[in-house]
Amino acid sequence: MNQQVAALLGLEQQLRKASSLAQLFYTIVNQTHHCVPYTQSVLILGEDLRQLQVMAASDIPTVDYTSPFVAWTERLAGHLSQRQDARQLSAFDVGLVPDVLRHDWQDMAPEQLLWVPLPAVVEEGHILGVLLLFRSEPWTEQERGVMEHLSDTMGHALFALQRRLPFKNVLQRMRQRKTWLVPAMLLLAVMWAPVRLSTLAPVEVVARDPLVISAPLNGAVKQLEIMPNQGVRQGEPLVQFEDTELANEYEIAQQALLVARAELKTVQQSGFMDPSQKARLAELESRVRLRQAELHYADSRLAKTTLTAPGAGIAVLGDPNEWKGRPVNIGERIMLLADPKAVELEIMLAVKDSIALQQGAEVRVFFDNDPLSAWSAHLQHASYEPQRTPDDLMAYRLIARLDGQKSDTRLPRIGTRGTAKVYGNRVSLFFYLFRRPITSARQWLGW
Repeated sequence: MNQQVAALLGLEQQLRKASSLAQLFYTIVNQTHHCVPYTQSVLILGEDLRQLQVMAASDIPTVDYTSPFVAWTERLAGHLSQRQDARQLSAFDVGLVPDVLRHDWQDMAPEQLLWVPLPAVVEEGHILGVLLLFRSEPWTEQERGVMEHLSDTMGHALFALQRRLPFKNVLQRMRQRKTWLVPAMLLLAVMWAPVRLSTLAPVEVVARDPLVISAPLNGAVKQLEIMPNQGVRQGEPLVQFEDTELANEYEIAQQALLVARAELKTVQQSGFMDPSQKARLAELESRVRLRQAELHYADSRLAKTTLTAPGAGIAVLGDPNEWKGRPVNIGERIMLLADPKAVELEIMLAVKDSIALQQGAEVRVFFDNDPLSAWSAHLQHASYEPQRTPDDLMAYRLIARLDGQKSDTRLPRIGTRGTAKVYGNRVSLFFYLFRRPITSARQWLGW
C-alpha cells in the first residue's frame, strides 16, 4: 500500500514539473503504468471531445498518423465520445462497439478499455481530451478510483501548459529595444532563398531482371542444394523435391507398358493360328501407345523433382533449412538467380515524407556498411499507389539505377541496406522548413 501511495505522489509530482507538452504527454502515457497497470495507453486531445486526435501513445517516440492503429483509435474515440456518459470515467470491452470497430479492436488492442476523460479543472464541465488504457483483465473499482483522481491532475497540467507563453518576455524586450525589425527583414529575405527539396528513405540493393526459380510441381521440398549468395552455373542442381511417390508412379507405368507389350506380342503370334485374334490388334496397339504416354508423363514429372539452374548467377534466398519438408504449389517462388553486376536500388518512400518526383531525379545513397561514402543514382520510376511495408507503414516503391562507376569500383552486394536522399524541385527555404507543419495544419483544419 505504501508503494502505491508513493507511486501516486511521484506521478503527480512529475506531472506538475513537466516543462513542455511533449514531456507531459510522455509522462501521461508511460509513467501512469506505475500506478495502474495496463498494456497500451493512448492520449487523445480535442476541444471538448470534438475533432479528437492522437497526440501520444505508450512505447513509441512519435505518432505516425498513417498507421492503421492510430486511425482506428481516433475512430473508436470519436464513437465513444458520442455517448451520454462520455464525460465520465467508464470501462468498456470489445462487445460494446459496432461490428466495424469490433473487428479491428480484436486485432489491434486488448479487449478491456478504460475511458479516462481529462477535465480542465478551472472550467467546470470542459474536457481537454481523454486517456485510453487497454489491457486484457477487467478494471477494478480501486484502479478506477485511482485514475479518476489522476485525471484531475493530468487535466490541470494540460490546461496550464497549453496557455503558457514562454516567449512573451523576450518579445517585450525586443520591442523595447526596437531591434526586431532588422532581424525580421533578414529572416524574411532568407526564407525566400531557393533550396532543393529533398527527403530521406530506406534503400536496399536488389537484383535487376533476376531469374525467378519457382516450383514446377505440387509437392514437398526435400532439400536445397545451394546456400545463399552462392555462385551457380547453368544446369547446376538447385532444389531436390520429395520423389518417392513420383518414382513409384514411374515404376507402375513402366510395368504397365511391359504388360501391354507382352499382351500385344502374344496376340500377334497367336494370330497365325487363330484369325479371330487379329481383331484385337488395333485395341492392344492403342493400349501400348497409351501406356507409353503414361510412362513419358511419369518420367517427365520425376525429372522435375531435381530443379536445375536455367542460367548462371548468384542465389538470392533466405535460410535453406526453412524449406526442408515445406509443401509448395506450382509456380510458388523459391529463390532468385541474380547477376551480381546487374543491380538496382529499391527505395521505400513513406507517404508522409513523399514529395513531387520526376523520372531521372537525382538520388544520393549512403550504405550502412560504408556511411562515409556516397553513391550517385538517378530515379527510374515510382509506383503510382503506396503499398504496406513489413513495418506496417504505407510507402511508395521507387526504383533507381546507380550512375556509371569507375572500372575499379566494386558494386554493392545484393541485400545491402542504407539511406537514400531523393532530390526534388527547387523551393523556397520557408516551404522546405515548414512543409510538414503546413501539411499537418491543413489536415487538422480541413482547409
